[in-house]
Amino acid sequence: MSANGPTRDELIACLAWHVACGADEALGDRPTHDQTFIPLKSFLADPLAAKADGAKTDPVQPAPSSPPDSTLSLVEPATNQLNAITTLTDLRNALDQLDGCALKNTAGNLVFCDGNPGARVMIVGEAPGRDEDRVGLPFVGAAGQLLDRMLASIGLDRSTVYITNLLPWRPPGNRTPTAEETRLLLPYLRRHIQLAKSEYLLILGGSSAKALLGTKDGILKLRGVWRDVDFGNGVVLPTLPSLHPAYLLRSPAQKRLSFDDLLSLRARLA
Repeated sequence: MSANGPTRDELIACLAWHVACGADEALGDRPTHDQTFIPLKSFLADPLAAKADGAKTDPVQPAPSSPPDSTLSLVEPATNQLNAITTLTDLRNALDQLDGCALKNTAGNLVFCDGNPGARVMIVGEAPGRDEDRVGLPFVGAAGQLLDRMLASIGLDRSTVYITNLLPWRPPGNRTPTAEETRLLLPYLRRHIQLAKSEYLLILGGSSAKALLGTKDGILKLRGVWRDVDFGNGVVLPTLPSLHPAYLLRSPAQKRLSFDDLLSLRARLA
């Protein structure tokens, strides 16, 4: 710190540290709900370079006020817009260009997929963590290493499955996704499932299972039971919820339940 106070770079570094720790809003002495929201990433731009280029960064404008039940309709994609997306590449580009999701402003990378898009099995996790956000791929940390061992136990690997997440961006501090964030991004996940055209869907984790199955039941009640689910395109997809590897790292005794689910998946594949 300088004698005259912290520099701009030091203040930005401090702010980024708080965001990484999970802070997603700041409180002051006076209400600021009428002020324009400015994404963290806009602070990282070099103001001198922007001025030299004649460029101007437009802040994200707050959504117009509306009744609580219709707030999300301002940003939710229309069905015909998603139906116009016909390839996984186009879907990824659509997420890259998506505005209105605060998670995008604090995440380092879009975490879209890993594995083989033509695989018989599609796996949907919950949300990217720190390692996934850094690399831009799902399941690359400790939970991902456990997932690799789990798949190997039934003769699968990342070349024989297709992997994605409920959310394509990491929530700050690995917090639980909000209902609004899930509701905004769930249509993109459904379209992702439709375009992948897998034969079987394995859902890992309570958040993703509840969102995709439209239930409030916990994962221990949902796991191990196959369901035939139509994700919006008229195609029935056999779907199996199971335990997330991150949960298994915290509760090793539950690995036997997860292995039972994997054996059930292997039986279907056979």
